[in-house]
Amino acid sequence: MNKGKVYDSAKNKLHVLLVNGAVFRGDKVLISQRSWKETHMPGKWTIPGGKVEKTKGGVYGVIEKTLRKEIKEEVGVAIKNNVHLVVNNTFIRSTGEHVVELVFACRYKSGKARPLDDTISCKWVDIKELKNFDFPPQVKNHIIMAYKFMKKKQ
Repeated sequence: MNKGKVYDSAKNKLHVLLVNGAVFRGDKVLISQRSWKETHMPGKWTIPGGKVEKTKGGVYGVIEKTLRKEIKEEVGVAIKNNVHLVVNNTFIRSTGEHVVELVFACRYKSGKARPLDDTISCKWVDIKELKNFDFPPQVKNHIIMAYKFMKKKQ
């Protein structure tokens, strides 16, 4: 089986499993800008995350482990343990990959936000500022859904 892909025997297609985190610190959310070298939507603003891949530690907790790992690798911050699934989405990337996307609302724990792997910039922004950034389709809506969820949890 291919890394990070789920086999769909009904349609004989592979799906990429993607986890993303809307990381909140107070009323601000952490957004990151994709590298210009990315094959899918280079230069667009998004939320940190990545593909779920095979791990040496087995499959138990792989979604949350991947979420934490990808956020740390891309923007240098750690998130608190209590994450909440707020969106499940499917789409086809410009590269032809079929993607199952899980978006989590997360709280900042520690670290200094900075662009690392696959990112060229990152910023803590207020929800009202989202309109000033160029996001791929639906990402802004995912952030707003996560924000509303977090507000209800307070």
